[in-house]
Amino acid sequence: MKYKKVLSLSTALFLAALSAGNPLFAQNQAELTVDFSKEKTEVSENLFGIFYEDINYAADGGLYGELIQNRSFEFKKSHRSATECWKTVNIKAKKEAKSKVKGKKDNPLNKNNPTYAQIELKAKWDGIENSGYNGIPLEEGKTYPLSLYLRSPDKKVKKAVIVLGSKDKKAKVTKIKVKKISNEWQKYTFNVTARESTENAVLGIYAGSRRGTLDIDFVSLFRADIYKNEENGLRADLAQMLEDLHPAFMRFPGGCLVEGSRLSDRYQWKNTIGPVEERVEELNFWNYQQSMGLGFYEYFRLCEDIGAEPIPIINCGISFAGENNNEADIPLEKMEPFAQDALDLIEWATGSASSEWGKKRAEQGHPEPFKLNYLGIGNENGREHYYERYKYIADRVREKYPEIKLIMSAGAFPSDDTFFNTWKQVRKWESDPSSETIVDLVDEHYYCPPSWFLTNTSRYDISDFYPRGQGQPKVFVGEFASQVESKNGSAKKPGTLYAAVTAAAYMTSLEKNGDIVEIASYAPLFARENNYQWSPDMIWFTNTSVYGTPDYYVQQLFMNHKSDKSVKYELKEAESKAEKAYIGGSIGLGSWSTTVEYKDITVTAKTNGNITYNSKTANDISNFDSQNGAWAFKDGSIIGSSTAENCRLVMQGKGSEHYVLQLKAKKTGGNEGFLIMFGHKDGSFYWWNLGGWANTKCCVEKGSAAARSVIGNTEAITIENGKWYDIKIEVKGESYKCYLDGKLIHEYTDVLNFAPLYAHVGEGAEGKIIVKIVNVSEEEQSIKVNLQNAGELKAEGKLIVISGNPDDENSYENPKLISPVESTITGIGESFVYSAKPTSVSVIEIQRK
Repeated sequence: MKYKKVLSLSTALFLAALSAGNPLFAQNQAELTVDFSKEKTEVSENLFGIFYEDINYAADGGLYGELIQNRSFEFKKSHRSATECWKTVNIKAKKEAKSKVKGKKDNPLNKNNPTYAQIELKAKWDGIENSGYNGIPLEEGKTYPLSLYLRSPDKKVKKAVIVLGSKDKKAKVTKIKVKKISNEWQKYTFNVTARESTENAVLGIYAGSRRGTLDIDFVSLFRADIYKNEENGLRADLAQMLEDLHPAFMRFPGGCLVEGSRLSDRYQWKNTIGPVEERVEELNFWNYQQSMGLGFYEYFRLCEDIGAEPIPIINCGISFAGENNNEADIPLEKMEPFAQDALDLIEWATGSASSEWGKKRAEQGHPEPFKLNYLGIGNENGREHYYERYKYIADRVREKYPEIKLIMSAGAFPSDDTFFNTWKQVRKWESDPSSETIVDLVDEHYYCPPSWFLTNTSRYDISDFYPRGQGQPKVFVGEFASQVESKNGSAKKPGTLYAAVTAAAYMTSLEKNGDIVEIASYAPLFARENNYQWSPDMIWFTNTSVYGTPDYYVQQLFMNHKSDKSVKYELKEAESKAEKAYIGGSIGLGSWSTTVEYKDITVTAKTNGNITYNSKTANDISNFDSQNGAWAFKDGSIIGSSTAENCRLVMQGKGSEHYVLQLKAKKTGGNEGFLIMFGHKDGSFYWWNLGGWANTKCCVEKGSAAARSVIGNTEAITIENGKWYDIKIEVKGESYKCYLDGKLIHEYTDVLNFAPLYAHVGEGAEGKIIVKIVNVSEEEQSIKVNLQNAGELKAEGKLIVISGNPDDENSYENPKLISPVESTITGIGESFVYSAKPTSVSVIEIQRK
């Protein structure tokens, strides 16, 4: 039953792409016809927003204004030294100090901040220095707020000196003398003015005593330029990039960050509010320290500052490891604290200043309630253990706060078994009066190649899967990105124009279906240069510079020019003269953390019946290129003996339009199953992943060695050790069929011959007409625009265009190479012709008379 549903959705997507506005072959000139007399569809007012997760050092070392790394000496939480990022130096001798620094826990500053640095002095002016995040940036004449806690337990250290500036010999540094240090913790605060500009300053604290003990904790130095000059604030230029987007909402704090690698590492919002010295630092899911200086108070305040709806996501008793093992970390009978966390969060954000949790918000400086209309329960979770825990929390929230819209996760992929089973569960709840209102939105994620986005522009047109009407759960596209790879197969780091334009093509369909898709956000948002875990990203930064990728400007364009209503339209493409594409390509074998054996391998060209490869007649693997792993030919079998990830052996040659690959496969050890490749061309390929995801799933993925996405259906299949399996893959044109032991498992028709044009037409405030045209081709496209029954129109309108070469990327040297260009368009009438530049996104705004 599940297989049939997946197949029908895939088939419907392909047919809809042909019939609902994107035919492959039409007349000589494209034509966009809009009828304003027909019924219009409401577009969600919150459609396009942002997703913020502390990945790629997006918080500490990024958006958060703190310049000191490991300011509170709590790095042991990240399995690192408590004094990492600090080194001992004698300021007079300008060399490593004789004194040693250790992390100590006796009589700490507070219970949440248990570790501090202690120096046992052996020479006067010994101390410790911190260079922040690859250097502390300073601007001459600007003032930097500094604070720290000091004490001398043995009362022998009475004074110290603090120095801020470059380590260069002729550097102009700022010195601050600290006197009357006692044996009790005391906070010292200063405003430090930089004497010269540098990107590589250090902050040093040196003791003015030859002997004795000096304890140091919570050393904080904030940037001079803080967004809106708020206390414990944000880096101004990065926050301004967010404000300039004008996002309708912000989803936070994750992402996988919410789950944690283990449940003990999960994000706990209560640990992120209150005085920063008392917040509980944690290991970040992305394997670095979170100071929690940027916590829920700062998130809600930022949303308020930039006019965005806050959408917090909470943990539901399942960690990342638990989800991968198909189990919950907390028994259902022990879920009460997780439900209470959700209720307390809502009270903290929206309750009166006299309520228990509202009082805590007020004490931080915000007596008035924050805005809160959405709450997400879980991230990229699925299956029965999640459904039970989602419902447990949702029932509690719905009972006390029925006005809050609740968001349920549909997993990490756009069309796997978790996705379909989640929607099946939602429909089941809908049919039961006792549970029909517990899901308001379903959170779908897709990180996919451009072809997926162009193939799926009709995804939400399919009314039998996404029914329209009041009361139906809406879609939240919580994370999406079009991921373009370079020719060598590695992911493009900053993000290309082509990636952004293909995402824009897809976004026209989100706006068209704005009554089904309520909110959508690109991801990830920020990446720190040389300190990132994921790419592409929307905004890149260093300590002193920032730029937006082409995706940034495309997202900004859609956020700032969203329609209120979608108008019925039809787009007919011009006749294409391009040669028709097909899967073709060569074949390959692979493994992932698994040892394998393959034999009886044949490749047969169905056009003439020739067997182009037969392992029985081969004596070696000279026909193959080993791209990773350890491969050998023995006794007629190809053996993969490596347990590394992503091992690949690719056959040389181009393949044909119609061929059949047959082989026998045996797993001899390891964690997963087989990877059988087909359609391999220039580093891109399809592979049939049998026993993927810890030997739980079977699906076809499309992409490259660096990044792939699931296409078609996913089945629950486990590969046994020591058993021979018969595998057959038939490739014909744009289609493939995959058989396991004679049974058809996957049948799919990919879309390789993409239409060049995609569009959306809507109405904005005061009847303004908004036409979006996306040209994904490398040729200029002429479009005749027919605005039927639109009324009298002004002859001049506003035109905003983003265009360039497909591989163009922005950079620190040229941050706006790809950015919007605004001009006036003339000759507007009931019918007019517009020429869309190659690889471009155009917005035409037309006013009625």
